[in-house]
Amino acid sequence: MKTGDGQSGIDSRLRTGHRERLRQRMSREGWDALRPSEMVELVLYHAVPRQDLSGVSRRLVDQFETVGGVFNASEAALLTVPGVTPRIAGWILLTGALMRAYRDEQGAGSLRLSCRREVTALLDFLGPVRGKIRVLYADYNYNFITWMEEDVCETWWEAPVVRRMMTEAIGNGARYLYLVIPDREARRAMSQEDRQHLSAVETALNAAELVLVDCLLEEREGFFSVKKDEIPVNTSEI
Repeated sequence: MKTGDGQSGIDSRLRTGHRERLRQRMSREGWDALRPSEMVELVLYHAVPRQDLSGVSRRLVDQFETVGGVFNASEAALLTVPGVTPRIAGWILLTGALMRAYRDEQGAGSLRLSCRREVTALLDFLGPVRGKIRVLYADYNYNFITWMEEDVCETWWEAPVVRRMMTEAIGNGARYLYLVIPDREARRAMSQEDRQHLSAVETALNAAELVLVDCLLEEREGFFSVKKDEIPVNTSEI
């Protein structure tokens, strides 16, 4: 019995220490210093103060892709994530409603890129890329900053292009990127070779502490996410 109580006490102190380190980092460096899952984790501590929430926070961000996606999710969708209890879901819904109310009160001056709907709405507004690639940039809070267009459709994955992506991101204080590539063959899918190129681009961006949230293929019918709704490549055709 004593052994169990001792281990419980150690676990509690570890959770408290981890929580305090997150708070101190946020206070010292701002929310931008936290990863998306850490942002969610810190918010959820107020709902469940004595539970390790790192795992469920990561699963939430994995499921809904962004912090904004987590706090815009429905209760039913939240409860499908392992570890999310009705109490946690209720706190997320309340926090999301407060965030939206505050944003509305401030005039919603910032254009957000926190979910696919917001990204595609901006792309529709900007118009077709017309044979170019386009990169959208957002800050640590998923506020839209700027975009870049390059006439390098055939070589979007090469080092000079990736360096320009990084330079633009770092110069504008961006954290999150969306890459848009014309789907010239209307296949709604990437070849295996292009998938390898995309993986290499992501690795290079991650090394610079930048996150490629998604790669979108553009064709007449709309935008197709390589990560979410791309039609699988028929490997027998390659």
